[in-house]
Amino acid sequence: MIKLFDPAEEPDRTAPDDLAPARGTDRLDEQVYLFDDPTVLAVNVALASGRPLLVLGPPGSGKSALAPNVARLMRFRYYAEVVTARTEPHDLLWREEAFRQLNDATRGTLQDPGSRAYFRPGPLWKALDPAMDEESPRALLDRPAVVLIDEIDKADPDVPDALLDPLNNLRFTGPDRRTVTAAENTAAPLVVITSNEERELSTAFLRRCILLRLRPPGREHLLKVAQLHMGDAYDEALTQELADLFEYESVAAGPTASTAEFLDTLRACRQMELTADSPEWRAVAGLAMVKASPDPAASV
Repeated sequence: MIKLFDPAEEPDRTAPDDLAPARGTDRLDEQVYLFDDPTVLAVNVALASGRPLLVLGPPGSGKSALAPNVARLMRFRYYAEVVTARTEPHDLLWREEAFRQLNDATRGTLQDPGSRAYFRPGPLWKALDPAMDEESPRALLDRPAVVLIDEIDKADPDVPDALLDPLNNLRFTGPDRRTVTAAENTAAPLVVITSNEERELSTAFLRRCILLRLRPPGREHLLKVAQLHMGDAYDEALTQELADLFEYESVAAGPTASTAEFLDTLRACRQMELTADSPEWRAVAGLAMVKASPDPAASV
């Protein structure tokens, strides 16, 4: 099988500054992603078909970290939009500068409607036309793009369906009523959409997407991630204890922590020089990972 995306061929993890994605992987936690076979296959199918990749799963399962890591490994441009209850469909395309327009009207300097001064291009517009991107490194502007639409289920139900046409046709009507489409020699972007499934998506939207469901991180996954992150500071015994606690809490109370919280707990224990033999590590885990009240007897 020909793979358009193969993380096994990842180059040196530290990319040159002029090639690193502009945003989205600020934390080291987010720059190490363990791709399993189903995830790699889903990314390849999305790339080959040109369809959006809809990633479902509980909080902490790694949904939001997938897109920036695909962009990082493929040296693609990267754009992200975190959806909220107030997100409007056009926010993925452009955002209006209403305050500037109001100020210009007050001063008598109002420009024509649709003027470039009164809107900011959104992530999908930048992905289609790199000329609208003033932030990405110049070396990336001739590369394809990855667009993350994070937590689509937070939006009004009309928002996902309103995006169907722009996502299907990779074109939309801009604020000046002109048609925006992909710039010449610009490849179609990989659009990654995440959902915690707090709100149902329409059948039409689901049928348009490639569907990937992620599970909460398991014990073996956590151990591998810890080895990658901690390097020479990796404490096998403590990591196993924390992974066992993470797994126990996930089974007993449902997914309660993320991989990032697990790693933060390990780092805190390291800085405080705690080991598996230190009784205090449980209290640290209760504060940083399990988020339970610490045992008063375990004083730190």
